[in-house]
Amino acid sequence: MRTLPEAYDELKKLDPNTAYTLRALRRAVNEGKIPVVRVGNKRLINLDNLFNMLSNADAEAYCTSAEGNKGIRRVV
Repeated sequence: MRTLPEAYDELKKLDPNTAYTLRALRRAVNEGKIPVVRVGNKRLINLDNLFNMLSNADAEAYCTSAEGNKGIRRVV
């Protein structure tokens, strides 16, 4: 179990060139896509669950927006 910044640091150690950011990790947690355990004011993330989610072949389902938009959208 790690805090979000610590979990992100572990991810960066495994893959220094990852495109996944701390902001994306926080967004996924806030949207409920990655489960966390709250301890006081801290949110703890299970590293095994995080790595399984990121390595899952269906990870695209986790990375799409809440509206389900994929790809480039038209700006009006």
